[in-house]
Amino acid sequence: MDICTAGSLDKNFILDLYQRAFPENVRKPFSLIERKSAMGEMEILLIREERRPIGFAIVAFSEKLVLLDYFAISERWRGQGYGAAALELIRELYSSYPLFLEIEKPEQKDLPDTLRQRRKSFYLRNGMLETGIEVELYGVCMELLSSKANLTFEECEPLYRSLLGPNYRNVIRLRTV
Repeated sequence: MDICTAGSLDKNFILDLYQRAFPENVRKPFSLIERKSAMGEMEILLIREERRPIGFAIVAFSEKLVLLDYFAISERWRGQGYGAAALELIRELYSSYPLFLEIEKPEQKDLPDTLRQRRKSFYLRNGMLETGIEVELYGVCMELLSSKANLTFEECEPLYRSLLGPNYRNVIRLRTV
């Protein structure tokens, strides 16, 4: 298995999986991701097994942190250890920086939580840590997981400001529990 920067020939695979793997309410416009990638603020990575695309990761980075913004393995390849191996490759690729990610809160009462709980368990099994930080992102309750113990929301703010623009506080809000 390997991971590389995605090329233009990979776009259809990535866009199709992106739309299948993430609900519309948590997907950024793909044009924004491509624009931020062209500006060097994000990177679209292709995950391959024997040169066949099996997944992707989209990361955003600042001087001090890396946000694993989207990460998906194609349905055909799930449950075979590829996700764990790919996450390890991502962590190695950005080993100089703490990695963090947002996941939908599993306990949301209005939505079934089985898949969300499985996602959270996957990340915790693979070295991510609960931070106790909850945010509302585009109106969706999310929690932050991190490879760094004691990550604070204040550490994440410069990355959010860069990624989401000067009005980022209209998009993401720290929740108090």
